[in-house]
Amino acid sequence: MKKQRSRKSEYVHIKEVLSTVISNCRPETNSALSEIRKIWNTVLDKTITDNAQPSALKGGTLLITIKSSTLTHQLRFLTNDIIQAINRETGPHRITEIKLKTGNF
Repeated sequence: MKKQRSRKSEYVHIKEVLSTVISNCRPETNSALSEIRKIWNTVLDKTITDNAQPSALKGGTLLITIKSSTLTHQLRFLTNDIIQAINRETGPHRITEIKLKTGNF
């Protein structure tokens, strides 16, 4: 007799499965980026932090991924203020440049 597999009533999106697997396999090792993400979430307005997050840090350049191009345009005007706010918390000249990218995080 052939054994049948049980079927789950709910499906899980592959994005959720992959992000869980990736986070378990490759935990975030960049502690400086982790620190900046914490600062980002406390220094900036919630409407910005819900739609834009730091995604990479290389040298003094911080890459911000933003969900909408409209917010990207708005953040271009706030770049210097954001750099100053982060550098106040992390130390002078930690961030020298911010690059903005539209996408999902």
